[in-house]
Amino acid sequence: MGFGAHHEWGRLREAVVGISPAEDLVMYFEESARWMAPDIAEQSRRHAGRRLIDIDSDWARRCEQQVDALAEVVAREGVVVHRPQRLSGVERTFLAPNGEGDQLFPRDPMIVVGEHAIDASLRLICRQRERYGLRPIIQHAVQQRGARWSSVPLGSPGCVDGPFLEGGDVLLNGRQIYVGMSGCASDLAGADWLKTLLGDSYRVIPVAMRSNVLHLDCCLALVRPGLLIHCPEKLIDGLPMALRDWDKIVVSVDEANRLATNGLVLEEGHMIVDADNGRVIDELRRRKVEVIPLPFDGPIRLGGGLRCAHHPLLRESALD
Repeated sequence: MGFGAHHEWGRLREAVVGISPAEDLVMYFEESARWMAPDIAEQSRRHAGRRLIDIDSDWARRCEQQVDALAEVVAREGVVVHRPQRLSGVERTFLAPNGEGDQLFPRDPMIVVGEHAIDASLRLICRQRERYGLRPIIQHAVQQRGARWSSVPLGSPGCVDGPFLEGGDVLLNGRQIYVGMSGCASDLAGADWLKTLLGDSYRVIPVAMRSNVLHLDCCLALVRPGLLIHCPEKLIDGLPMALRDWDKIVVSVDEANRLATNGLVLEEGHMIVDADNGRVIDELRRRKVEVIPLPFDGPIRLGGGLRCAHHPLLRESALD
């Protein structure tokens, strides 16, 4: 397979890792962002439209440094790393005038399922422009690698009518595709669109979450076949049936809020985890998972972890 992924595990061969130039981070606030911690929400509301570097320069630079460090670690592990193209001109003001050029979390504006490369439909208006930084990577995958390119229709600007479908909500388990539903991001119309695209050989399974959870990967991670990390308090109806007999590392709401479920799987039994989630690292190591602890508190304060900061383009895994 020259392009694509079928599972959350399998050896990662090629990926996009985000960029976060300190001067490009702009604070935003939209009413649908109820997943934000109260202090971050208040700061975002108060400073919406201002550059983070002018508000908290240490935080802005830490985001830049930590995502660059992630790209270096992933490359050292033998993965071909691509970075998004920095936005320029009218791309920076598309649909929202604040000039944000952030490309920190490529997980959300694109979705890779099998050989499909999908432009996502994001609920936050100011994030719609992020697809343009990924466009050259996707075009190359289509022209040279056999990827099949599709775009989810954009939802309404008022965040009322979808479809909305975001990469952070989409977890791959072979022919079962889980899509998180909280009202903060993806919706049933987005899941239905994905089901139509993939056809009858896949099952697209909505997973209900509490209304303040941003994405499914904020409360569930599939580490390898038979092992997962999850926060039961954030899932309304529990785990999908196929996952219920797996070995489970249970995390608290507080740990989930620190994105303990949001790691980067390099291959079965080998992953990168935020260094602040020490208990989860210990639990993984008890299960013979090799863990690379990596500080990532800067991006996590913005709402995205290590899974959010990358997107697989090629992962060695096969459908049954």
